Amino acid sequence: MTNTAPAAQHVGVTEIGEMLNVSRQRANRLVARPDFPAPVAQTKAGRVWERAAVVQWEKGWDRSNVGGRPPKNTAQ
Repeated sequence: MTNTAPAAQHVGVTEIGEMLNVSRQRANRLVARPDFPAPVAQTKAGRVWERAAVVQWEKGWDRSNVGGRPPKNTAQ
């Protein structure tokens, strides 16, 4: 039996990374944020989230605040 649905209702960390266009490692950091939706289930393969909740969260996500080292100040 094959799943012919265009998009699964539930997603894991790898799919979240694909949805948000970030690496799986970055997706793991994002799902650990306190403002990220809670997973709906824990399976042997890992946690799963409602796709719609992730899409809703992305709408409010400030991508400009990505962290990391600030750029060097070239004006001296």
